[in-house]
Amino acid sequence: MTKQWVREFIQYSSRIYGLSQMIKHARDGRRQPQIPSSVIFTVLLAGFALRTPSMEDLERQLRKGRFQKLLPRHARVPSHDTIRYALRQWDLETLTQSHDQMIAKYKRNRGPQKGTLDGWRVVAVDGVELFNNTCHSCKDCLTRFHKTTGVTEYFHRAVMMQQVGADPHMIYGLEMLRPGDGADKAEGETTAAQRLIRETIRRHGRLADIAVFDALYAKASVIHDCLDHAMDVVIRMKEERRLIMQDAKGLFDTRPADCEWVEQRNGKNLVRVKAWDEPGLASWPQVRIPMRMVKAVYTAEKTVVQGGKRQQVTEITERWMATTCDPNAVPAKTVARIMAARWDIENTGFHDLKTYWHMDHAYVHEPTAIRAWLGILVITVNLFYTFVYGHLHHFREWKIPLTEVVEEMKEQMRWLSANLARLLWVGD
Repeated sequence: MTKQWVREFIQYSSRIYGLSQMIKHARDGRRQPQIPSSVIFTVLLAGFALRTPSMEDLERQLRKGRFQKLLPRHARVPSHDTIRYALRQWDLETLTQSHDQMIAKYKRNRGPQKGTLDGWRVVAVDGVELFNNTCHSCKDCLTRFHKTTGVTEYFHRAVMMQQVGADPHMIYGLEMLRPGDGADKAEGETTAAQRLIRETIRRHGRLADIAVFDALYAKASVIHDCLDHAMDVVIRMKEERRLIMQDAKGLFDTRPADCEWVEQRNGKNLVRVKAWDEPGLASWPQVRIPMRMVKAVYTAEKTVVQGGKRQQVTEITERWMATTCDPNAVPAKTVARIMAARWDIENTGFHDLKTYWHMDHAYVHEPTAIRAWLGILVITVNLFYTFVYGHLHHFREWKIPLTEVVEEMKEQMRWLSANLARLLWVGD
C-alpha cells in the first residue's frame, strides 16, 4: 500500500502542478553559482515535505545522501551556509509565479468547488505569530517592550488565507505584517489582511463566495474590501458594547429561537443548537450596508470525571456572528457552519504548520530569506495535501495520521533504489 508514495508524490506534483517547471524557474541573485538555485529549491522542498525541523538537521540529511536520488547526476549537494546565502538573495517573484501556477491549476481542476460548505466556497483569513526572540532582529521585525522585564522582543507575524470546509484546505496566500502596518495588533493585522485580499484576488480572481473572520477583523474597512471584490463576510462578534449587538440582543431576548437543529460534534457528542437571525440592522454606521446578526446557542451533554467519578454535565456556548449574506440564500444554520469551519485555519492551518511543518522556526532570520523559505514551505504544504487528499483516494478510509505518511516517506527516501531525478529534471 505504501511502497510507492515518494514516487507517486513526485509524479503527481510534476504531472498535475508542474513541479519540474517550478524547479527549472527557481532563481536567486548569486553570481555564477556552483550549485544552481534549482538544486537548492529541490533540496528545500524535499526537506520541508519530510518535515525537517531545522537547517542543521537538513544538512545532516544531505550529508547522509538522503536527497541525492532527487538531484541530477554529478550535482553537488549544498551546505547549510550555501542555502542560507542563496535564500538571502532569492528571486521572490519567480517563487510567487510558482505559487500562482499551482493555484491556477487547482482552480482549473475545480478544487474550490469541491470543498464547499452547503454549496458556498469559503475562505478563512486570520493571523499568526511565526517566531520571536530577544537577541536577533532584522529590518522587518515587529517589536514589543515588556515593562515588567525591561526586555524588547522581536517577532514576525503573518496573515493567511486558507480554504475551509473540506480537504485539502489549500493555502491561497500569506502576507507578512510590516513594521509600519500599525501601532497595535488589531490595526496591523487588518491592514495586512486587506493587502492579502486585494493581492490574492488580483492574481487569481475570486476564489471564494464568503470570507470568514475572527472578531479582530470586525472593521468596516475589511467588510468593504470584501464587498468590493464580490465576497460576502461572516465575522465573529465579541464586543457587547457595540450598538449593533445591543440592538440585536434587545430583539432576540423578546422572542423564541428562529430555528433549531441537532448536530454531531467529533463524531460522537450530539449538540442541540438554537439560532436567532435578524437581517437589515443599520446600527453599524461605519458599514455602508445594513448588516445581519445571527446568534447561535449550543447545548451539549458531556461526560467528565470529577472526584474520581464520571458525571454528566451540560455545556452551553453562545456565539454571535455578523454577516452580509442574504438570509434567503444562506440560512442561519449555514452561517453557523461557516463560523465553526473558521477553526480549520487554527487546527489544520496554523497548528499543523507550526507543530508539524516547523513554521515557527526561523531557518534564516533575514527579510528576503524569511519570505523565500515561507514561500517554498507553502508550496510544499499545498502539494502534499493535494497529493494526500486528491490522489490517495482511499486515504480517509485508511484512517491513518498524516504523520505516519510522512514517516513512511522518510523511510522510502532512505532506502530508495531507483533514481527519481528524471521525474523532476525534464530535459536535463
